[in-house]
Order: sequence, then structure tokens, then C-alpha cells
Amino acid sequence: MSPKALHNLTMIPFFIYGTVALIMGIGWLSHPEPWLLDKIANEQILNESFQDLFQREGNGNLSLYLTNIYRFFGLWVSATGALTIIYTYLTRLGAPLSRILIQVVYLFLLIGATYLLFTYIPASHFRYLVGAFWLIYIISVWSGIQLKKFDT
Repeated sequence: MSPKALHNLTMIPFFIYGTVALIMGIGWLSHPEPWLLDKIANEQILNESFQDLFQREGNGNLSLYLTNIYRFFGLWVSATGALTIIYTYLTRLGAPLSRILIQVVYLFLLIGATYLLFTYIPASHFRYLVGAFWLIYIISVWSGIQLKKFDT
């Protein structure tokens, strides 16, 4: 495989990660009830519906609290996505060190996300996204290893 193709296979997964994170973060920031974006999984953790939870006495401001938590989460996710896109664009992951650093960071992110997902919310539709992320991560790492043969 040519160095250019290997380089693209190393770099493109991080553009995908960044773009997906940016879009998802904006979704959590802009949705009027962001906790409903993963309603089934959230209700599974709570072992009750949001409707029942909000009707309970003393939970009148719970929706405001959840909105703030999800807005912060959306800000964090979109910022992570933007930083990933910017880092990948600026470095083009051309230097072996730039590839290794971002791959190590995303290895920890993927391990953590996979653990949390399958431990606490296995019914979440995000399990398909994490599976796809692992696939493109493996492609990126394999391509980066192959690309080392061409590094000077």
C-alpha cells in the first residue's frame, strides 16, 4: 500500500471521531431535553421513567439540573471534537510522535467509553458507534505501524 493511502487511513479516523463528537456535542447543547437523546438507556439505569421521576415531590427542578449537566457534557464533547479536528488538521499526523500521542489518548477514551457503556448502559444505541470507533481505531493504528516503514 502506498504511503499516501496509509497516511490517509491513519488520519481520517480522527477526522471522523472529531466530526462525530462535534455534532453530538452540539446536539446535547441544543436539544431542549437532552437526556431524552438516550432515553431507553437512561431509564434503564434509573429503573423508572422520566415522567414518573419528574412527577415525584421535590423533583420540580430536576429537568433544569439535567439540562445543565447535559449542556456541560455537550460543551465538553464538542470541544473535544473540535480539538481533535484541529490537532489532526494542523499536524496531519505526519510525525510518528503526533500519531502515537493521539492514538494513545483515543485508546484510553475508547477503553473508558466501552467499559462505561457495557457496564452501565448496555441497551444504549451508542454501542454501535463505539464498535465502529474501535474498527476505525484499529485501521488507524495498523496503518500507522505500516507507515513507519516509510518514515525518515
